[in-house]
Amino acid sequence: MRVGFFQYAVIWRDIQANLDYIATRVKGKSFDLLVLPEFFTTGYAMDTKEEILPFAEELSKSTTVDFLATLLAETGNGYISGTIPELHQGVLYNTSILVGAEGLVASYRKIHLPDYEKRFFEAGDTAIVYPSNQGKIGLTICFDCWFPQHTSILKLQAVDVICHSSCFGGPVTPTIIPIRALENQCFYISCNRIGEEYFDGELESYRGESQIVNPDGQILAKANKEEVLTILDIDLNQVNHPDFGSLITKDFQSEHEKYNIQL
Repeated sequence: MRVGFFQYAVIWRDIQANLDYIATRVKGKSFDLLVLPEFFTTGYAMDTKEEILPFAEELSKSTTVDFLATLLAETGNGYISGTIPELHQGVLYNTSILVGAEGLVASYRKIHLPDYEKRFFEAGDTAIVYPSNQGKIGLTICFDCWFPQHTSILKLQAVDVICHSSCFGGPVTPTIIPIRALENQCFYISCNRIGEEYFDGELESYRGESQIVNPDGQILAKANKEEVLTILDIDLNQVNHPDFGSLITKDFQSEHEKYNIQL
């Protein structure tokens, strides 16, 4: 499976400019799954709910979904994942979308919201894994990775590769990703953004450090703080059968299934 991430400085509050920029960067590239940052169409910093509403999309008539589906159809590539502000029946969600040439195939509303997002967004309540032809794709968003229960639920659904769209500036999150991959014996693609934004009048910067990690917890690729599009091949046969894991048990999935974890 050919997977990757596109780490870049999201253009603030300009959906079309971000989509056009993504298109220029991915054309000519080949991938089965590409992960984009959190709020890749709008930027993350918003001071009020009213500022978000003009950029929030209903998934059934989403400009972003339609654009990405057309892009994937034109390029012959697989899936793109990232998050957008979703508006559903008057409620805002931070929603990860998984789009193929056929359109939206899966969506996931962020369960674990930091306090900043709780001012505007409602939390989701369902962990999502999409069974693609090549493997089972799980969707997570930024702060979700701090909670091992969430990843364990994806594992109970036999996830092969986890998409993790993010906007963070601190040093902790990048250290968590290899642990989640190792303890769940799956691949993990984390895409953070770069650049700067103002939060309540204070200028903050994003860390970058997007990474792809294998089921052994080994980092296959890691970005610094510059724009980078990274694509590489992974072997899904390593899921549940990595070198390290095979020293302990030949069947990690059955061990996870001993815990019927429910949200």
